[in-house]
Amino acid sequence: MEDKEITLYLSTIKAFWVDKDDHKQIQHVLSYDCVLMDSCDEVIQQTSLKLYDDKDIYFDNNDNRPKMKNSISYFKFNHSGQTLFNQTLIGYWFDGKKNQQYPVKLQKQFEISDEADDEFDRLELLQADSSDKFYFTAVLSKKKKEKIKLVGVNVYEKSNHQLIQKIQNLHYSYNQFNSIYLEDINFDGNLDLAIKKYASSARIGENYDYYINNKGKFVATNLWGSDIDFNPKDKSATGKKNCYDYNEKQQRVLTTIQSIYHYQKYKYINIKNSCQFKNIDTQKHRKCNEDEYNACLLNRNNINRENPHMIGEDNILYKNMVWYKGKFIDGIVDDE
Repeated sequence: MEDKEITLYLSTIKAFWVDKDDHKQIQHVLSYDCVLMDSCDEVIQQTSLKLYDDKDIYFDNNDNRPKMKNSISYFKFNHSGQTLFNQTLIGYWFDGKKNQQYPVKLQKQFEISDEADDEFDRLELLQADSSDKFYFTAVLSKKKKEKIKLVGVNVYEKSNHQLIQKIQNLHYSYNQFNSIYLEDINFDGNLDLAIKKYASSARIGENYDYYINNKGKFVATNLWGSDIDFNPKDKSATGKKNCYDYNEKQQRVLTTIQSIYHYQKYKYINIKNSCQFKNIDTQKHRKCNEDEYNACLLNRNNINRENPHMIGEDNILYKNMVWYKGKFIDGIVDDE
């Protein structure tokens, strides 16, 4: 820690530090002391801050609780006022193995605030997931009276911190340090990029925007559907969309479209779509007719039956409406 220039990332649920000179941008995870003591008030209201090195914490199965090693290392900051996010944090790093203390002074670079009147443009937040060659930042913006939006993802070369690609013109939800994850979706041994579209639990199913790693360049796949399944045996991908509605007898019906893709030369090519229509109450099912297929394909559909106004899956045409009992009604987005 001595003579290092570090960046400390803090949120109410996660903390870690990064050595700015570390080309791998390794994230050193920290734990709030109040979490370990099971005595946390609001983290942002604390007048002191102690962050333990997560490597020095273990789970005691006998006591069924996390515990600290005797030689634990930690940050300690004392500050005035009732907010954790002061402009300056002054304290020290205690190295438990060397039994030595190092002074630390940190200056706040930015704050990602979701207060209604706050606004900011294109702030970059380091993401938790990275590969051997690349690390990623979420590009975030917020307008007054609106929610924080993920508007882009930047890709950096680990060896020299060089920005090598900007993925732009996104309009997805804010997921803190977890806006992306990496997965080999074309089974070539290289990790590909998946960008999370919505906040956790805001939609049924997994909804990601996938980009294939083509020799260090991440190329959009334009795969369609939720819960996309990648099959290594035939290098296929299958996405689906579920559309709930009621028939003339007020029985619940479900239309499911599946879109099947085959992989060729860094691209997933759509081979065919299929559609099944099911009466949930009678359990009868059949192939969709053309009207049912088009209605499911084009409409934004309600998939939260307790609140028919809750917008579910994306569609092509009607961005602010939901389809309910054969007609459109005003929709709301729940991305909390």
